[in-house]
Amino acid sequence: MTPRLPKLIAIIGPTASGKTGLGIEIAKKFGGEVISVDSRQVYREMNIGTAKVGKDREGEIVEGISHWGIDLVDPNNDYSVADFKKYAEQKIDGIIQRKLIPILVGGTGLWISALINNFDLTNTPADFELRAELESRSLDDLFAEYKQLDPEGAEVIDKDNKRRIVRALEVTKLSGKQFSKQQTKGESKYDVLQIGLSVDRQKLNARIDQRVDEMVVAGLVKEVRELQEKYGCDIYSMSGIGYRQICTFLKGDSSLDEAIEEIKKVTRHYAKRQMTWFNRDKRIKWIKNSSEAFPLISDFLT
Repeated sequence: MTPRLPKLIAIIGPTASGKTGLGIEIAKKFGGEVISVDSRQVYREMNIGTAKVGKDREGEIVEGISHWGIDLVDPNNDYSVADFKKYAEQKIDGIIQRKLIPILVGGTGLWISALINNFDLTNTPADFELRAELESRSLDDLFAEYKQLDPEGAEVIDKDNKRRIVRALEVTKLSGKQFSKQQTKGESKYDVLQIGLSVDRQKLNARIDQRVDEMVVAGLVKEVRELQEKYGCDIYSMSGIGYRQICTFLKGDSSLDEAIEEIKKVTRHYAKRQMTWFNRDKRIKWIKNSSEAFPLISDFLT
């Protein structure tokens, strides 16, 4: 008889769709703990620009619910999908041992897929000579080549993230295989219910604009200025949306209004790429609110 796999719930969707609030609602109703699956929230000191639910404390208790996956490393440290997969699997095991439901909440599609599909992640070693050659080229040139070599991967990669594109090209060139095809699924470790939050595009764009305005009021410029003074603007974590635009403003290369409008525009584009990624997975159950989620979860858990 095949042993039953531990149950896992994943709440996914584009940025500003309401995933955080839904995750807390579900955890309260069904008895769970939340693991944030966000490639930016792992960095300490980066709170406002990442819309972090906690403030620099791993294992933060929010509305009575434990939250994991935040504030794991300093901004000047590297942190990969492989690092997160190892970390999250340990936290999932602990939550299950406490007889609670692990609830993944986030919008970083590759990280979620790595966990629920048990990806065997690529271990292609770095070629520093090739990497240096790639890094010397313009971002537009790099993206154009990557789009030619890996059209599917180009649809979902952050085309404004030079480091990510350099790595994707490096792996593709060294292995001779498209970067997007190199994550192979392993044997399932969990029985997963994926719930996606669907928001009308116009409504989502309005939410994004409002969130960016709220970040600015909350002190985004001050947060970025302090990080710039401590780490500079050239480290990987500072390439995230919001941080790189405010860095441009602080360097005097744009006005604050221009930086804010750019954050809004780039965030809308990012949300579109997130949906492109998620729409490839036909297992996701799309809902509009928590009242639609609860029956799905009740059926899944019984």
